[in-house]
Amino acid sequence: MDTQPITSWIVPLVGHQFDLEDLPLWLAGQDVRVATRNNTYVLVIPSTIVGDNYEPVRAFAESRLEWINGIGRLLNPAFRPLSLADRLFGVDSSGTVLHTVLAVHPAEERDKAGLVRAVVGGKVQPDPREAAAAPLLQAASLSPRVRDALSIVGRPTLTWSELYLLFEIVEADAGGQMFDLGWISHNDANLFTRTANSYSTLRSDGRHGKDRGTPPVHPMPHGIAVTLVRGLLLAWLRHVGATR
Repeated sequence: MDTQPITSWIVPLVGHQFDLEDLPLWLAGQDVRVATRNNTYVLVIPSTIVGDNYEPVRAFAESRLEWINGIGRLLNPAFRPLSLADRLFGVDSSGTVLHTVLAVHPAEERDKAGLVRAVVGGKVQPDPREAAAAPLLQAASLSPRVRDALSIVGRPTLTWSELYLLFEIVEADAGGQMFDLGWISHNDANLFTRTANSYSTLRSDGRHGKDRGTPPVHPMPHGIAVTLVRGLLLAWLRHVGATR
């Protein structure tokens, strides 16, 4: 029988170093965070949040990882969604493993430029990645719309239907404020929606089986639409996290 209480649950993350290495900085200061343990990146979940029984831990970790994957996609367009390893550990305050749970489940080269830290008045400026996820997680804690948006945007690829759903989630919450605050221009929004609603343009990739309005002469490319909607979503999340 364990003599020390479980203080945290540790769930190893599966992914490429490129996608994992910014997470400790992005999530700095959060109760649920990412750390390195034995040369592996792990999700650290305090037992004060999920309790000292392992049963709810994996479901909680999967839910939180959806948020993290969405945040990763917004903060770094090259980010690829991560997954959870098939094991988790309960540890005490010293990091000693008290409980191990195993789950039963039926070459790409990437480069990232190193971050150059600015020096002003002889003082190195803070790393801009530090706690970058904080306002986004704050927004997620406040709004089910935000949680839905993060779970969608974190998917490996985004269809036109998913992009349009994200656009409408922001529009339903912010309305004309998204134009007033410069998150998106009227021209970009108009071209995006006309393209997304055009069967003649998108055919089997589209949202509809017939045209909704006049097809655009110069449709918006899918890659541009992804960048546009991610930028809109990131601006909205930062606004929600800062103002509510």
